[in-house]
Amino acid sequence: MTLDEFVGLSAALTGYDADVLKPSADTQRVSEALYAELSNPDNKISPAQLQQLTDTWNAIAHTPAAQLEDQVWQQIVQNPAINRLAQNIIYMWYLGIWYDLGKNPNSFATPNNDHVVSSVAYINGLVWGEMGAHPMGFSTGDYGYWAHTPTLPAINAVSAAVLK
Repeated sequence: MTLDEFVGLSAALTGYDADVLKPSADTQRVSEALYAELSNPDNKISPAQLQQLTDTWNAIAHTPAAQLEDQVWQQIVQNPAINRLAQNIIYMWYLGIWYDLGKNPNSFATPNNDHVVSSVAYINGLVWGEMGAHPMGFSTGDYGYWAHTPTLPAINAVSAAVLK
């Protein structure tokens, strides 16, 4: 899987535009940090599973936008051979955490919380924007911003179903 394929798949899985996940002026390089996790040998990703996810994504990547969400749901999210890896990609984007698929391959109930991908991935996790919040110990808000009610954007239907 190339970085561009990873970003395209991530956009489909998270509901964020690829330009948001990998902006042209990318000073944080979050997409690169998360992409590197796919080749981290400690993550025990089966090369066959990663290739199947890549092949499946490439087969549906050029589907018209109106049908792409359904194709992602049917071909990836509903496919038990690759859906855990796809879920992990979503979790990386939202939380900046890699869940050890080898420890508990059938559940995220006991995640390996020690495996934060990187400080950049954690700080830039999509969950913070979804919650209208910021990670502990890091904020770009002006003094007193906490006095204002946060705004909550709508979550993508595929991501919402996967994150249940």
